[in-house]
Amino acid sequence: MDVWIIFNPILKALLYVASFGSVGSFLFSLHFGKQLTEKQQVYCDYLAHRSTLIGAVTSLVMILSVAGNLGGDLASVIDLLMLQLALESKTGVGYSTAFAGFAVMLIAHNLKPNNKRIGLIIGSFAVFFSFTMSGHSQVGGVLTQLLLMVHLLGIAFWLGALFPFRCICLQPDTSNLGGLAKRFGVLAMGYVGLLLVAGFGYAYLLLGDVSLMFTTLYGNVLLIKIVLVVALLSLAALNKFKLVPSLEIKPSQAVRRFQSSLQFEIALALVIIIAAGLLTTSLTLPMGI
Repeated sequence: MDVWIIFNPILKALLYVASFGSVGSFLFSLHFGKQLTEKQQVYCDYLAHRSTLIGAVTSLVMILSVAGNLGGDLASVIDLLMLQLALESKTGVGYSTAFAGFAVMLIAHNLKPNNKRIGLIIGSFAVFFSFTMSGHSQVGGVLTQLLLMVHLLGIAFWLGALFPFRCICLQPDTSNLGGLAKRFGVLAMGYVGLLLVAGFGYAYLLLGDVSLMFTTLYGNVLLIKIVLVVALLSLAALNKFKLVPSLEIKPSQAVRRFQSSLQFEIALALVIIIAAGLLTTSLTLPMGI
């Protein structure tokens, strides 16, 4: 069995997690920084830095995996000719761009606030743009690439907030949790709208025929991903209209329920990311696309 059939989806899923963690933590700090305590801000910075570091390492490993795929065995990851071919390929250039983006973000974390923000924006753009440089996003040209980047931005805002919120739930002082959750709900309507419109537009441009979602393996996995996303958004909507208001009325009880809900959302999000890893590495688009 080809070992890369197993490794590629895992590495791609890890790259997604690192990307959403690094960019999402930045977006969380950008939108909620003034409402965070010093301890909460330190945690967001720590999460962003660690996610960025994981992303940089993963993107380097994925360049090696391209060499391994080209050579057909594990020994090819240290073969200089295979590495050169990997770096010259579209996929290799994409992962190199991702590494450059993560490197810029790592440097930016050590700069003064204004320069840090600019560096993180540039790095985030490079990381998301790297996903459009090879694979299925090449099918529909610039429009498909743009839709993918917007889709990734919406996901990063959503998933990037889960761990910071969970951290706040675990702290003794959760007095600002209700206000943060309420503001998140308002902003999420815009980001989720972008996520859904861009996601469905991207999927339609790739498949071209809705029936392929039911008659092909690629479509089946995509359909499972959509169902899971709908389940995740439904849970989030339940939190917004039931749990969030109770955070200010009965905070002690609501915080525990909110924390449990976040843990379930994180688990569901990981399953979605694994499905995305399969779609973008191990599964091919239906014939004729």
